[in-house]
Amino acid sequence: MSREAVLEAVCGGEAECREELMNAPREVESFLGSFSTFTPVVRELKAPLVEQVENLSSAELMAGDRELARLAVARRLAELYGEKFRDWAGDFCPICGRTPVLFLVKREQGPFFETAAKLAKCVCGFSWRYAWWRCPNCGAEGRENFDVLVKEGLDGVFFYRCRKCGYVHVEASGEPDEVAQYGLRILARYVAGR
Repeated sequence: MSREAVLEAVCGGEAECREELMNAPREVESFLGSFSTFTPVVRELKAPLVEQVENLSSAELMAGDRELARLAVARRLAELYGEKFRDWAGDFCPICGRTPVLFLVKREQGPFFETAAKLAKCVCGFSWRYAWWRCPNCGAEGRENFDVLVKEGLDGVFFYRCRKCGYVHVEASGEPDEVAQYGLRILARYVAGR
């Protein structure tokens, strides 16, 4: 699955949409860069970690927006404390508390056979191994609880709609770049009807 395929799926031939999507990761990183020196004061290493930040209001003043501040602080927390949560197996992100939308399938060489791991990829930058056929929103498990949807032109990309709660998440094979990751999250919301 290529960046171009995702751009085509999200924007079609609309040049302005393509330009906005291509620039989105750079603009977000530019904004978040101002938080690179922000030092979160953490009360306790407890998930979600962003809820444990004592000086979150200072970040909100810097950002001028509560949600942007939480994202910026969560990105910083993922850098500083992500390793502490490397064995996380929960449905929500232990850093920011969000329910993941994007999952990456990584091929791994085992001692005898190739295997695959499903990694939840949160917008804060934290990733963790995730169970196959499990809804990150309601916890429903098993193939019978999902409708699987595909979008023509997006090889290796599958959208899963939970039959219990309606939550949609996307699974992509390989290493999509930041632009493709943003686009896949947008497509998941579109599939969900939001």
